[in-house]
Amino acid sequence: MGNTACIPRQLRLTEEDIKFLQENTEMETEDIKTWYEGFLSDFPTGQLSKPDFLSLHAQFFPHGKADSLCSLLFKAFDTNKSGSIDFREFMLAIYITSKGSPDEKLKWAFKVYDIDGNGTIEFGEMKRVVNAVYKVLGHASTERPCFNLKADVMFAEMDKNSDGMIDQQEFIEACKGNESLMEQLGYPGVKLHLI
Repeated sequence: MGNTACIPRQLRLTEEDIKFLQENTEMETEDIKTWYEGFLSDFPTGQLSKPDFLSLHAQFFPHGKADSLCSLLFKAFDTNKSGSIDFREFMLAIYITSKGSPDEKLKWAFKVYDIDGNGTIEFGEMKRVVNAVYKVLGHASTERPCFNLKADVMFAEMDKNSDGMIDQQEFIEACKGNESLMEQLGYPGVKLHLI
């Protein structure tokens, strides 16, 4: 695998990192090392900055405005709130969004919608994420009233106890029991690739 003598000590993949990722992603040591080399090749500082993240995702959505949604995704990926995504955070996000269980994916999706991180989704947060998803898909801002209506309907479907907020349990239960809702959220078949 590559020459670790060329990698500064603070950027070396530790045994602790490998053990953590094995336990949390089901990946083998050699796969983790290969991913790490690629991560360092793309992000030599060992950190994926928000501008780099936005630039990277803008390539995938050439006809839409990805900044709003990507900012929300970045926040969900940056679990330690450091302002950048390190290798552990990157690998956990890749694993959860691609190979995680439906519950893991829904818990992660909840974090995207819970913008302020207070453990609940308020209507303003739902509206903001729904609008961001539609912007990425290239829909015109003139369609915003339609997006707000969709957010309103989705919020009402999820807020089972009508307390004006959706907790993680309500979110997961509503999504699991409603394929149409999953599609409206951008998650058909609980694949949760976010668009």
